[in-house]
Amino acid sequence: MFPRKMRRVSKYIFLCLCLFTVYFISLRILYAGERVSNMNKELVCTEEKRHIAFIKCMKCATESMETILRRFGYIRKLNFVLPRKRNPYLGWPGPMEKMDYRPSKRPFDILTEHAIYNKTLLDDLMPNDTVYISIIREPWSHFKSTFSYFKMASIGELPKVSDQLSEFLSDIQKYERIYSSPKKNFLRWCIPDYFSPTRSMMSHCLGMPLGFPKGRKDIMNNETAIMEYILFIDKHFKLVMLVEYFDESLILLKRLMCWSLKDILYQKTNSGNYSYRSYEPTKQQQEIHRNWSRADYMLYEYFNKTFWTKVAAQGPDFIEEVKHFKAVEAAIQNFCFGEKRPNLSTDVFIIRKTKFNSEFNVTKEYCDLMHFFILPKLWEQYSQMEGLLPERKSFMDLLFQKRPEKGCSLLY
Repeated sequence: MFPRKMRRVSKYIFLCLCLFTVYFISLRILYAGERVSNMNKELVCTEEKRHIAFIKCMKCATESMETILRRFGYIRKLNFVLPRKRNPYLGWPGPMEKMDYRPSKRPFDILTEHAIYNKTLLDDLMPNDTVYISIIREPWSHFKSTFSYFKMASIGELPKVSDQLSEFLSDIQKYERIYSSPKKNFLRWCIPDYFSPTRSMMSHCLGMPLGFPKGRKDIMNNETAIMEYILFIDKHFKLVMLVEYFDESLILLKRLMCWSLKDILYQKTNSGNYSYRSYEPTKQQQEIHRNWSRADYMLYEYFNKTFWTKVAAQGPDFIEEVKHFKAVEAAIQNFCFGEKRPNLSTDVFIIRKTKFNSEFNVTKEYCDLMHFFILPKLWEQYSQMEGLLPERKSFMDLLFQKRPEKGCSLLY
């Protein structure tokens, strides 16, 4: 009798355990389904984002990127953080301060002019939902570009030899000292005394403390501190793009910001043409430059990895969208800037609807916004929106204006 009762109790307990197990598994499946559903919802764009801060790293396709962002905001009459007067920079290459930007009655939407990243200042200046982005470049390629753009050879008094890159690398500190000296100040446009355009300038633009201005901490020789700062940037920036993969970068940006394909159209601008553009370094030269610009090499290697991790997470249609974008870009380039372009005063170029874009038109006016320097238009728009009188200066006023104490001025 007793054993029979025990068997019944055991069956009852077993049945309860089975029911509990089924219930628990059902909850797990339901929770997992909801979590996947929520993740998918986050990946679907519902509304374009308009608050963005682009921290420019000099000579990293920044004029192309800046034109895209200026055009996006200009068309929508968004409020830009603009330098004061005719200064093209927000304090760059020094730290950005309140004295560097024009005050506004309205909240700011976009920062895209040259500024050194300063989290404390920008957190106060920009909306809480601002998306921070930047773009970087392979360091050796970046070195060649900056060497040419900033006229390192002529201002640094390098001898007129056929291989000036090798000559510069043979005694970097000597030529840097000459280039950045006060006696060369009048030859350097927008570059203050004792600032190096060739020593980890990308990291400097992103706010890494590398000894400039004088008295600032310098972590160049501390790889642990460099990596800690790189991780800090990774935490606060949603996207760090790569010049070498500019179209892929723009598609990532489009998806991140919920923008349209039309928003990211561009004309490549300010691309330097110099004799040593294709020059590849010897192992020794590469090592010399790596030691000189250590932070930039670590920065690029880290964000090159995170870039491709982001690409891999986009799914199988990402490469398809990049190919589609390249085809659209080629067609628009031919329409807007090709030698046999049509009569832009009357013609409109139509891009048909695909799974990556709605149908849209490109007009002469839009071609102009892809091509022209938009900053003066932003100055005019700022005056209108702030209720100020437009800035009127004669050419002679602009020509003989005093050089500002910080930064430089444009003749517009």
